[in-house]
Amino acid sequence: MNSRYIFGIRSGIHIISLDVTAAHLRRACRVVSGVAERGGLILFVGTRKGQDRAVVKAANMAGGCHLFERWTPGSITNGHQILGRCRMRVVDEFDRPIPGYENELLERPSLKPDLVVCLNPLENWVMLHECGMHGVPTVGIIDTDANPTWVTYPIPANDDSLRCVQLIAGVLGRAGEEGQKRRRARAERGDVTYQPVEFELKKAEENDVKTGGDEEAIHHAGGSG
Repeated sequence: MNSRYIFGIRSGIHIISLDVTAAHLRRACRVVSGVAERGGLILFVGTRKGQDRAVVKAANMAGGCHLFERWTPGSITNGHQILGRCRMRVVDEFDRPIPGYENELLERPSLKPDLVVCLNPLENWVMLHECGMHGVPTVGIIDTDANPTWVTYPIPANDDSLRCVQLIAGVLGRAGEEGQKRRRARAERGDVTYQPVEFELKKAEENDVKTGGDEEAIHHAGGSG
């Protein structure tokens, strides 16, 4: 299944084609940049020893989240139970926190990522399976011993080389950073692709009032019979 990624074999070791790696990495960068530009939540995951710094750095550049410890099974499937107490905040188009919505956030379910970047899929197949079940696209470094169908956008590369993993994580983090810059530049021009939180909450309040009025009318109609 990975034969199309292999350039050759030397001393019994499979060598991945750098041209293939570069092509898949460019595609993954476009995906990461596009998600960041649209304000999506990107989760960077790397749970092998030594990957923590690369994961944190890439997530910080892309304005995303990071995970370098063991994935808790069910974090997406049963996120409302496992992640229900995670803090959330409301931000404006420039990512500045907006106070005053703490009570509203208590009633909202936990967020799920819009994209997951996994540096070591072999140890995180449970997470990747959950992502696939819930339609969360994934980017992953796929070595010759991994199944490329586990992720949406595979990057053929040597995941045993910490230097290689750090390089790929840095490139993807930089792509996310570029996407964030484009989004903020458009926001400065007044080009916002989503409704401000004030509008959404006002619409929700209006719907609540309308629903409450309908229920009251039904109650009176039932009582008059």
